[in-house]
Amino acid sequence: MKQGRLFALAVTMGIALLLTSMFFAPKMSTAMPEFAQATGLQCSACHTMVPLLNAYGRYVQRSGYAAIERASLDKTFPVWLDEATNYDSTAGAATGVPRYDTANLAVHAIGYAAPDITYHVQQWITQGNQSGGLDTAWVAYDHLGSPDVHLFVGKILNPAPSPYSQTSDIDGPLASSTVVGEHDWSATYSNRWGTRAAYVGQSLDVEAGYYLSSDDLNGVSDFTPGDKSFQWKVALAQAKSPLEVGIFGSTGTLPVSTGTDRYQSQAGYVQLDPTKGYRPGAMFIYQRQSDSNPGMDPNGNQYAPTASSGWSAEIMESLLSGNALFTFRHDLNNAGIAGGQTVGNSINLAFNIPIPKFPYLHGYLETNLGATSTLAGLSGGPEWKGMLWLTVPLVLHPF
Repeated sequence: MKQGRLFALAVTMGIALLLTSMFFAPKMSTAMPEFAQATGLQCSACHTMVPLLNAYGRYVQRSGYAAIERASLDKTFPVWLDEATNYDSTAGAATGVPRYDTANLAVHAIGYAAPDITYHVQQWITQGNQSGGLDTAWVAYDHLGSPDVHLFVGKILNPAPSPYSQTSDIDGPLASSTVVGEHDWSATYSNRWGTRAAYVGQSLDVEAGYYLSSDDLNGVSDFTPGDKSFQWKVALAQAKSPLEVGIFGSTGTLPVSTGTDRYQSQAGYVQLDPTKGYRPGAMFIYQRQSDSNPGMDPNGNQYAPTASSGWSAEIMESLLSGNALFTFRHDLNNAGIAGGQTVGNSINLAFNIPIPKFPYLHGYLETNLGATSTLAGLSGGPEWKGMLWLTVPLVLHPF
């Protein structure tokens, strides 16, 4: 009962915060709230389609926001809220998952804590109609011997292609989401406690980090978590070039029912931003991985060491003067002897919703065209998904 009351209180407080913030007039811009207020730029300065980043947006992300001057960000109020409502046609009473998921409310804070020190915190108040967890919590020192070197500490992103964390597809690229026995590779790429160093030059991005638990605040002191890994990325990337090419990988250990799984991966990617009304964009990611001890199969037999792979290929077209983005993506995951092969296709449409008083309202639609699994011998029917995402900056000038 106590947990139920706390959950209800969290939902009530979150909705009250969101509604209260609506009585403060957001500045009429269409980029990320704090960055919009700081620079006066539109979404297209950093995004192909929110939240998918373009070349300059990826540069800002890699630099820990240090690409934006402190004097500009200090003029803004650092806190903003967002609420997402989701629909999934495959959910329902039979699955125990609600078809409409309306309780996804988060509070964010970003900015400079001190000269050369930036931060980002995202706390879910509610997530998936339940009490939410800590998504992101990092600080970065942005002048480690050079203004091009950044040191991140906290619950941070891993060094992987930007669409792994910032994509306008409801389900992002699945190249690194292969399930090999008891190892779900997608968990390796979640936000986790650790530290990462990044060299962000004019045309080169080099990143490496060590990652531990993905838990909430209790993960800060958890130095013996399940998944421990060293991850890295090297990419040719420029803030003004739509083409980015890179390699990335990981090596780590994961406890499984039969002992310890020692795993590693190597991957490559190419990303080309679309040009409005001119040239479509594209993305290709290929990852090859190995697991020394994938654990037990459903019949209680131990899996042998196995190699696996996954790839995602996507084309994207900017429409309506950049106010909509259409994408088609093909995913293939081959888990080898510990999972068989899964193939799927998805079509996505993301678009801005033009309501003047709420310039940060976006819509997303997706259909997954019948994924097939060779191991299970199954072929799923089309799956339909939708999402409305409202972001509300908390600013200090009322109507």
